[in-house]
Amino acid sequence: MGDALPSVSPGERRLDSAPGGPGIPRLLQEQEGRIRWLTINRPDKLNAFAPGLLAELDAALDAAACDAATAAVVITGAGSKAFVAGNDVAALAAMDNMAAYRDMVAGHRLMQRLHEFAKPTLAMVNGYALGGGFELALACDFIVAASTAKFGFPEIALNTMPGWGGTQLAVKKMGLARAKEMVLTGHHYRVEECRHFGFIARVAEPAALRAETRALAEAVTRHHPFAVEMAKRAVNRASDLPLAAGLEFEAASYALNFGTPHAAAGFRQFLEK
Repeated sequence: MGDALPSVSPGERRLDSAPGGPGIPRLLQEQEGRIRWLTINRPDKLNAFAPGLLAELDAALDAAACDAATAAVVITGAGSKAFVAGNDVAALAAMDNMAAYRDMVAGHRLMQRLHEFAKPTLAMVNGYALGGGFELALACDFIVAASTAKFGFPEIALNTMPGWGGTQLAVKKMGLARAKEMVLTGHHYRVEECRHFGFIARVAEPAALRAETRALAEAVTRHHPFAVEMAKRAVNRASDLPLAAGLEFEAASYALNFGTPHAAAGFRQFLEK
């Protein structure tokens, strides 16, 4: 596991970076109060994924998971043009079947980890979120989008298909019909076109995007982290399990949290009011 960043007091901000190319970090890490900001830093490439960047993101999630001072993780892209504009097409084109399979499995591992991460995850989409970048955003609990953002799965135009979980995540986040439309057309959708698809939590003008993202992150982290974790896990199971099994999972999660000191304190504080 990666080492946790040193804790900071609420409101304090600090910027760290993960090693990238010669002198250019590909992943920036910033702690702002209880929020860990992870910024993919390849603006000249529209923040497209490069070989090794998945591993850097995975290590950054290790650090965030281990840090008790971190209550939520926000992922975004550097600059104003793109969140992540897809994968490295040149690297993909050079792969054989076995390498492509391993790359897809690595992508699946990260996307599933984000989806199941114990702490709330947010994608701050400041521009293009295409292909692997759209999959990355969909794997997060919430998408906060700039009014100028665009979303899409362009893989079909390359005679291929989403491979980092897009076909599955899209159905979970927007339903079968909309998912098929986005995957099979390859169209880039503006925010106003896809806002009613259901996968966008909030929309803000670019200048207010960070403040809007921070406000949502703070809203979902003001309660006890274990209660938040149990609630998130139960909600995630709703689309995976039949209703009866989902209700059993909810009851077990409720009971597990119910017996904790923080739950007893919550009931006591409510009754004292």
